[in-house]
Amino acid sequence: MEYEKREKRADEEYAGFSEKELDLDIEIRAGEWQNLKKFKTYKRRSRQGKIIATYQAISNRLNQLVALYYKFVAENPKRAVKLLEELKKLRFIQEILLNCLVWEPKGELTKNSVPKEVWELIE
Repeated sequence: MEYEKREKRADEEYAGFSEKELDLDIEIRAGEWQNLKKFKTYKRRSRQGKIIATYQAISNRLNQLVALYYKFVAENPKRAVKLLEELKKLRFIQEILLNCLVWEPKGELTKNSVPKEVWELIE
């Protein structure tokens, strides 16, 4: 009887963990990189895991924005300029995250080595 209770609890914990991971994965695929810190499963990841998840989310967002950019260039060039600025910003953050992936295993990643916005995502 005790064994069955422990097994049931383990199954419930595993199911909850899977659902939470799935929710985080949905946010990453949607490119919602600014919302990742709201997830407990994201907060529990290692710094390297946070860097990778954030990089993936930004990559997905970039792909979405590039598709929009081509549409806006033809329809409304002024909106396209604003979108281009967002693309530049995201590519810059993406480059910083790549550097973080190199620096983290070497112990060279510090709060002062990256912009505050990026540090807050991966701390």
